[in-house]
Amino acid sequence: MLRVAVVHTAVDIEDDPSTADVLDQVRLFKQGLAALGVRHTTIAVRDGRVWKHAATLAGAVVCNLLEAPPGRPQLHAAATAALEILGVPFTGSSASALWLTTDKLATRAVLSSEGLPVAAGGRLDPERPRLLDRVPPPWILKPAWEDASVGLEGNPVCSAAAEAVERGRSLSLRFPGQPVLLEHFLPGREFNVSLLASPQGATALPVAEIAFVGFPPGVPALVGYEAKWASGSFEETHTVRQFPGGDDGPLLARIRELALACWDPCGLAGYARVDFRLDETGAPVILEVNTNPCLSADAGFMAAATHGGLSVVDVVERILVAATSR
Repeated sequence: MLRVAVVHTAVDIEDDPSTADVLDQVRLFKQGLAALGVRHTTIAVRDGRVWKHAATLAGAVVCNLLEAPPGRPQLHAAATAALEILGVPFTGSSASALWLTTDKLATRAVLSSEGLPVAAGGRLDPERPRLLDRVPPPWILKPAWEDASVGLEGNPVCSAAAEAVERGRSLSLRFPGQPVLLEHFLPGREFNVSLLASPQGATALPVAEIAFVGFPPGVPALVGYEAKWASGSFEETHTVRQFPGGDDGPLLARIRELALACWDPCGLAGYARVDFRLDETGAPVILEVNTNPCLSADAGFMAAATHGGLSVVDVVERILVAATSR
């Protein structure tokens, strides 16, 4: 009989909300497993020390909800690599896919080599900022290995070279050892596509648009840290998810095509999400590839699944089937 271990990052009361939200994902996955009648247990793992639970994991399928706390991006892939060494099946992508997509610079290189569109940009050395001469302003700067919009607090968009250099230095000090990614900030609409495995291969769920409603000058229209985690803030309450259609049909079809084209080159499995923004010509450009995206009930993946007619049980079942069949 199938037995599932829901393995997640341990959460303390003082943890950043981007870390604490894993408990919402645990609840959703347990809801789906209970409805499917699947036996399951829950294991909280500290500091990626999966091997401490090897005896409990033996013979189980692991629901991999291990994440990387801010400033420790290596834990996500390292903990998944431990699952691979233990030889247990697990949900979501492999350790190698997690390593790749955690590194935004490496992901850009892979996508570009496949002929997929990425924004002009690269690694910024604040002490030798020659990149600023090759990438047109305005620029957005972020730590290259963080997720959940960590490092995108305040206004990460710079129009002046001196401002970009100063922000680059600040990020280098805050995230020691991490490269700083600088990209041309694209001015157009923002979209994301959730991808879900099926017996026929990866499928694209309905394309979601992120609308920035009433953003005044000086407040960047982007999904920064405040929009995701500062409950009640202007950015959070005025960043609205919607599902366009009608005249956007050809654009949405192109976005779905590009999202699915990321699946194999990035080694994705189970479920994923690809983020886009439109450039000055209205063409979609890939911002980021997200392995094992958030599965909380109010996050984008489940919103797209619900809009596409899938229930929590449907999503959990398809993720489990993908884990046990690969």
